[in-house]
Amino acid sequence: MKPRCPSLFLSILPILFTIGLLSVQILVFNDFTPHIPLLLGVAFTCCIGIYLHYTWAQLEAGIFKVVSVALPSVAILVVVGCIISIWIASGTVPTLIYYGLKLLSPELFLAASMCLCAVVSVSLGTSWGTTATIGLALMGVGDGFGIPMYWTAGAVVSGARRSTTPPITWRG
Repeated sequence: MKPRCPSLFLSILPILFTIGLLSVQILVFNDFTPHIPLLLGVAFTCCIGIYLHYTWAQLEAGIFKVVSVALPSVAILVVVGCIISIWIASGTVPTLIYYGLKLLSPELFLAASMCLCAVVSVSLGTSWGTTATIGLALMGVGDGFGIPMYWTAGAVVSGARRSTTPPITWRG
């Protein structure tokens, strides 16, 4: 039997179901781990797919497609997490915060943060890496200056936005 296209209600239902489960887990059970509600949301989505006459092979192919699209982002997050933990353990982040408070002035901090993140992002070719490394230190400096966190975060993200320029490569 040919699979049917879901209605708008059936398309939104798994999202609402998953959000509902996450809300119950957080608000009722005071548990912030999302694994079980997300897994139940995937199972519920598969049940709707089977109801619409999709085969398990088609559902499995869709799941693997989503995972393969998300995997590079997960890999970047893992690497950035390792870099952040190494920087914190080695004292790099406190050192950057110390020198940031000494060298920057509160009046120019937001503009300097944006420019610094833009330079690092373009030279390294990663906006996520810039935000998670230099941005982390700049958040501490901004807090030390008494600048609202959302202003500092805006400057960091604005400077680190993904650039279409490839990273600089040196030719020997």
